[in-house]
Amino acid sequence: MNASERGRLLYALADLIEKNGDKLARLESLDGKPFSIAKRVDVAKTVACYRYFAGWTDKIQGKTIPIDGDFFATHDTSPLA
Repeated sequence: MNASERGRLLYALADLIEKNGDKLARLESLDGKPFSIAKRVDVAKTVACYRYFAGWTDKIQGKTIPIDGDFFATHDTSPLA
């Protein structure tokens, strides 16, 4: 899957979390957290987090480094590295 598609899917997930925020906050409140905090903090910050990383999917780049064994190594070449 290309980077733009990954970003689109993460944005869609954030939209679904936001759309179902009341249900998710109610579920979180079953553990004892007040509904208002679960909605205002947990749900809202989760949505913000997914949207933040969705925006980075087509901006971070790197290369795969060949190594021996059953491992995966990358080198980040983004300007933030």
